[in-house]
Amino acid sequence: MPPKNNREKTAETKARAAKRVQSAADKTFGLKNKNKSKKVQEYVRQVQAQTSSDATSKRAEVDKARRLQEKKAAEAARMEAQALLGAVVQQKVPFGVDPKTVLCEAFKAGHCPKGNKCKFSHDLEVARKTAKRDLYTDDRKAAKEADTMDKWDESKLRQVIMSKHGNPRTTTDIVCKYFIDAVENSKYGWFWVCPNGDTCKYRHSLPEGFVLKTKEQKLAEKRAAANEPQITLEEFIETERAKLPKELTPVTLETFSAWKIKQEEKKKKLREEEELKKTKAKVISGKQLLLSGKYIEDEDTSEAWNMEELRQRVEDEPTEEIRNQDYEYDNDSTIPAKNNDNSNSNDQ
Repeated sequence: MPPKNNREKTAETKARAAKRVQSAADKTFGLKNKNKSKKVQEYVRQVQAQTSSDATSKRAEVDKARRLQEKKAAEAARMEAQALLGAVVQQKVPFGVDPKTVLCEAFKAGHCPKGNKCKFSHDLEVARKTAKRDLYTDDRKAAKEADTMDKWDESKLRQVIMSKHGNPRTTTDIVCKYFIDAVENSKYGWFWVCPNGDTCKYRHSLPEGFVLKTKEQKLAEKRAAANEPQITLEEFIETERAKLPKELTPVTLETFSAWKIKQEEKKKKLREEEELKKTKAKVISGKQLLLSGKYIEDEDTSEAWNMEELRQRVEDEPTEEIRNQDYEYDNDSTIPAKNNDNSNSNDQ
């Protein structure tokens, strides 16, 4: 198809513009006060702008999607070429940094086309030489963290134990159970700490004849244990029953019933003895004494008091003689004795 000339292009653009104008006129057809009301005029302008921008916005979206797709395709082609040819991405150096202190990535990959003219360093040790020593971090800690127990042999394990714990501070030969568990479960290391603390009184050293098992040996033992024949509960009971002596009484329904009755009587007797001890030990109240049945009621056969006779007897006593009785003291007393004359004079 031959390319369009300028006349055809201008005719096409004019047709599109006329179409947009007609679309705007159709949308605003029949509006009242189109030339008088401000709101109606504003609405008309919005419709015209919308119709004119629809075509441009659609075209812009299509162009944007096409450019994005082309960019992705170019990036994929570049990554594929880099993977096939081993190309190295051009390095970028921050402002103020000497390029000779940065290792050339092309030289590191094995092919730098610039050779001696390259502005980057071709010394593989340049990173170690230019790196400053951090005085606030200990490099040995990272090395110890990477040095785990699964990489050790028995000699290495004994060496670590000696350097970590030193000479034993206790005289006991008992090995700490936490230490053995940590060694057997491969949890022991440079940063392992005993749950008993630094004052653990047991030994933190391997016992005599201890052999450190590797992962392969542990797996072989697990497989062997899994392949061993499993004994059932009935077989275990029969084997244990065969170990018992022959002179024992066999358990039958009659022997078990008799044994159960004896046990119940024995328990009942023990309960009664305990209750008797408790009753003797504590003080019995009146209510408990009546309820126990040990209370004996004694009847009083004597006659009741005669209140009239008692009153008469009190009235007949010589009260006047008691009231006028003289009190005489010993001769050693400093208070003189009272006599009848003084008492009579005072009464008058």
